[in-house]
Amino acid sequence: TSANVTIGAGSASKFIITGTGTQTAGASQNITITAKDASGNTATGYTGAKSITFSGANASSSPATNPTVASTNFGTATSVTFSNGVATVSMSLFRVESAVVVATDGSVTTSGSDRLSVAVSPAAFSKLALSLVGPQINAVAFTGTNTLTALDAYGNTVTGFDASANNITVTTTGLTGSITGLSGTDKLNNAGDFTSGVANL
Repeated sequence: TSANVTIGAGSASKFIITGTGTQTAGASQNITITAKDASGNTATGYTGAKSITFSGANASSSPATNPTVASTNFGTATSVTFSNGVATVSMSLFRVESAVVVATDGSVTTSGSDRLSVAVSPAAFSKLALSLVGPQINAVAFTGTNTLTALDAYGNTVTGFDASANNITVTTTGLTGSITGLSGTDKLNNAGDFTSGVANL
């Protein structure tokens, strides 16, 4: 005799997150979360609105901007709608880092190679940060190396910044003395003036 047997997926025991492995700070991408049972089958019964908490990415520094999924900060429960065990949501990252994104719903979580690894790169040059060595003594020349750092809008160092394509003017209005490390008159305008986004003055 013969019989037809239908094998269904079990309850969800883990998540797999898929998406793009590179992202620019401030940009977003759609990621897919798939619920799997203990045998690796898609848990099709995991359907409807679920409360998912995401982790594995950090806030940017200046200004402090939290990573988000579906416009909700990492670390805060996010309502995600699943259909037959699968959901797609938008994720935004802001800090330059190697993020490893994890999704968790109670005991159902993401581990190992099921996590999404994302290399976040800086956005376009937006501002400068000046760091002066201190303390300094009044009327005595500054000692040590003072740095000028090219940053994106979120405070990440723009490591590929090129002063020849984007000249920087340095002035000392109201001050006496001179600045060393400039390539032009009151300017940084050579490709080599910044090394990994930092100029030494």
